[in-house]
Amino acid sequence: MTTSEPRYRPLPTEIPSGLCSNPHHAVEEHGAPSSLQIERPQRNLQERHLSMIALAGMIGTGLFLSSGRALVQAGPLGCVLGFMIMGTVTASIAYSSAEMSAFKPVSGGFVRHATMWIDESTGLAIGYFFLLSCNLVSQVTYRWNFWYSMAITMPTEISAATTLLGFWNSGLDDFIPITIFWVVIAIINFSPVRVYGEFEFYFAFLKVAVIVGFIIGGLVLDLGGFAAQERLGFRYWSHPYPLFREYVTTGLQGRFLGFWSTMILAAFAYGNVQVVAIAGAETRDPRKAIPNALKRTFFRVVFFYVASILVISLTVPADDERLRLETGNANQSPFVVAFNRAGITAFPSIINAVVLTSAFSSGNSCTFLASRTLYGLALDGHAPSLFLKLNRFGVPYVAVAASVIWGGVAYLSLDHGAYQAFLWLVSLVTTAGILSWVIIGVTYLRFFYALRAQRIPRSCLPYRSPFQPYITYYGLGMNILILLCSGWISFYPTFSPSLFFSNYLNCLIYPALYFGCKMWFRDKIIPLNAIDFHTEFAIMEVEDEELHKTSFYDRRVLLLYGIF
Repeated sequence: MTTSEPRYRPLPTEIPSGLCSNPHHAVEEHGAPSSLQIERPQRNLQERHLSMIALAGMIGTGLFLSSGRALVQAGPLGCVLGFMIMGTVTASIAYSSAEMSAFKPVSGGFVRHATMWIDESTGLAIGYFFLLSCNLVSQVTYRWNFWYSMAITMPTEISAATTLLGFWNSGLDDFIPITIFWVVIAIINFSPVRVYGEFEFYFAFLKVAVIVGFIIGGLVLDLGGFAAQERLGFRYWSHPYPLFREYVTTGLQGRFLGFWSTMILAAFAYGNVQVVAIAGAETRDPRKAIPNALKRTFFRVVFFYVASILVISLTVPADDERLRLETGNANQSPFVVAFNRAGITAFPSIINAVVLTSAFSSGNSCTFLASRTLYGLALDGHAPSLFLKLNRFGVPYVAVAASVIWGGVAYLSLDHGAYQAFLWLVSLVTTAGILSWVIIGVTYLRFFYALRAQRIPRSCLPYRSPFQPYITYYGLGMNILILLCSGWISFYPTFSPSLFFSNYLNCLIYPALYFGCKMWFRDKIIPLNAIDFHTEFAIMEVEDEELHKTSFYDRRVLLLYGIF
């Protein structure tokens, strides 16, 4: 195979009929299925769905439950700064992803962008070794790993949701809710994509409503607005409460480790910004909807996170022992602790209900991401063409079935020993979110410099993200640093082999796969001048913006959406 020709050519389903007369566009590569047998998923999501899907993916149990641990470890100022800085890192990924996805909205999102603009391999190893060279199987391995990580996370979220139900009824047989959650997730994902979008829209709206209510209520609490409640102000930001708490060790090093631990917690809490790029291929007018959704969603999420963390730090001291609880339900939530300290006892049930919907929503989203990733693999010929089959709603039902079947693993939680083994397997892919951000950063740099090498001005793109490529370098560097330092706790106070391998096993496995496959296949990356942009520009010239009638229901919901 030579490197003078583009290694990626769009499948006919990605090309309007007016361009299909060019035989160059009909080339089948790497076993991709025949163009006559492929149908495109229906674009039935709207921009409001996409924005709220992003909100639902980025505001999860990390904010409601884990933010208390961040406050304990870092102190009030360290905690707020950690979430603010990680917000800027998330921004770099969101903007880069928006620019690429607006130009090329494809099923499979960023994992297929990597195939098109780096190599079929993209390299996991790029993130670990700062290299711009890859191989065929390592990218395929990464994409299969992303599908696996999403599929295996779904039963984890089902188990978490079942644990949350125990807050109200500790004697409930876990078999029943696990079955119900699994069946409902399956029904949603086999249904038209709009059904998935509507569920995520209202789940996200519920989260936002509770967060806004907490921020307002917390400020009233801090200012002494409730009966028999004194004004707190910045009491917990001044002596004897330190702004930066010591963690693991003492002194300046301990305060830095507390701050850095919050950075890592925030990185995992923000996660899943890439869901927009994957869902965008099934959205109306994706070249406009994707950047709009990412831009407005990002600022909302950062505001909600930072404002919530600030209010928590104002109303709850970092040494409150209830923040150290690991119940898995609302009792450990700093949202609940704040109001319990003021004698308001109704809030725990509300928060537990929201966290329950959050866990269910996360499991639902993971199934959606897994199925679309598997569909994208099949489009590129890296998975059997069986996964390309669509039902009458335009949903890749075989890919959904292969992804939703993993929900049965949640039944392992009924046996403690088996479930511990399952959690260990899950820990192997917990870095997948950060790793995907690294891949997005590397892919964007290839995309950016290929445009420059081919003298294509970015003004031709549907959306241009600001401050490029500098913000991508910043986000890429920070994510690599977080990825490499995510398991630092395994070295303190003494080295723990079990913690080390659970945090870094991926970092050991994939370089071995990379070098092994590199020696075996001896393939090369695509030269910047050979990356194919012109086909997509030709598509943009002939495609017409699809006109859709807005129903009465949609017009009413858009008013609700506009509130937030």
